Amino acid sequence: MFGLAKKKEISDEEMMENFQNGDSAAFDELLSRYGSKILYFIMKKLNMSKPGAEDLMQEIFIKVIEKRDTFNIDRKFSTWLYTVANNRCIDYMRVDKNKLTSSLDKDISSEQKGTTHLELVKSEGNNPEEYSYNKQIKACVDEGVNELKEDLKEVFLLREIEGLSLKEIAEVTGAPLNTVKTRLRTAYLNLREHLISTGCFSQEQNLGSVK
Repeated sequence: MFGLAKKKEISDEEMMENFQNGDSAAFDELLSRYGSKILYFIMKKLNMSKPGAEDLMQEIFIKVIEKRDTFNIDRKFSTWLYTVANNRCIDYMRVDKNKLTSSLDKDISSEQKGTTHLELVKSEGNNPEEYSYNKQIKACVDEGVNELKEDLKEVFLLREIEGLSLKEIAEVTGAPLNTVKTRLRTAYLNLREHLISTGCFSQEQNLGSVK
């Protein structure tokens, strides 16, 4: 018996091109793919509660609608989207800094895809260990990330939470590639020191490397 051929998923870039050509359903699909990721990025970058982050997320996707004709389909959509999101977050910090809240709602939608925390523990030889997070350790990680300087937190979130490459992070932030590497390495070291000082991490354990 012959099975039905599996339908090939349309890429983000093709979906954006369809949206540029007037297909509103294509925008809905992009929102479905990236909405929860952008929401989580905002919450972590700005240390913002979920309701406030949802408002900002809506503004970002309105920007996507307004700027859709500026998107070049030869460019990776996710990099372009995170550039839009990151720039809006920077504007928010400049103009609306007094509105920032220290509360962080961690009830992310179950539709959230990808890593929500750094794969913290790696054994000697750079082989990942199996590691089960409990509430205490997750709290330590969140606290450590929130204490990072803004430029360090920015590259850390784009790398470890959103999974962007170093080159893509450089494009999103506008920083030279070597600067991105230095900031990310510093973020790893600072977070490791925080986790050791709180007893959530041992001296023998290492964070991810910068490659």
